[in-house]
Amino acid sequence: MRFKKEYFFCSQRLLQHIPEIQEIDICLESVKWAPEFSVDVDGQLHKYQTGYNKALDLEFAKFGWEMQPKLYESPKLIGDYRKDDIFIEVQFGNSSTIYRDYYKFHYGLTHRLLSIAVLIVPTKPKAFFPVRESKDSVSNMAEFDLASKYFKLLPIPVPILLIGLLPEN
Repeated sequence: MRFKKEYFFCSQRLLQHIPEIQEIDICLESVKWAPEFSVDVDGQLHKYQTGYNKALDLEFAKFGWEMQPKLYESPKLIGDYRKDDIFIEVQFGNSSTIYRDYYKFHYGLTHRLLSIAVLIVPTKPKAFFPVRESKDSVSNMAEFDLASKYFKLLPIPVPILLIGLLPEN
């Protein structure tokens, strides 16, 4: 699928020389957007958000990314993927989860567990999931423009690559 990017407290030029950033691009491009997305994993059909999460798991695994990495045990601070010092969170949850992810990234940075955080969210949740059985599940979903606005307002400098998934291929 296609996507757009925005960088916070890091330069695009610097990130172009980190091979993991290219791997992220390849993984996202390998998953094709569909109005009613689903993926079959070991005979079990996963749809919508769960389907995208499972499809991305398969793609990141091909590049040897660690799945469900922990930054802290209690309370659990868990992401979706980590490789070297790149930490990724894919967020299809409520918009308030953007704050939790931001502070998770800050914790990881201050404890030298990551150097760059990556947040992946849809750009327009209702367009990204147009045939969801429950429209309420996407009405207040975390999304690119809202995350961008919050990251610009929050005073804590955390290097973040924000990626917005587009409802197109």
